Amino acid sequence: MRFIATLEHSPDNCWAREENQDKAVEWITQLDQRAEEHGVELDGAYATPTEHQFYFIMQADSFGAVTGFLGPPFGEDHDGHVAPVLTLDESIDAVIED
Repeated sequence: MRFIATLEHSPDNCWAREENQDKAVEWITQLDQRAEEHGVELDGAYATPTEHQFYFIMQADSFGAVTGFLGPPFGEDHDGHVAPVLTLDESIDAVIED
């Protein structure tokens, strides 16, 4: 199943702030390892630093795998929205009866 996650932090809690940089560098440099540990396949990981947002496109067998991947410290410092999504072709198959 494919998921898209949008996560946002406040400017006061920005991972670019000096007091958060070690945590940010550690989490980001271990991104692939965390994904593998939780059974998540990353299709893309993006940031908009001036908007204080991260975006992840990923595939996993369960929502639990995704929440494990996005867990502490990332999940503690961000508000987010995680949604399962379908490709447009998959959505047609899901809503149109033959």
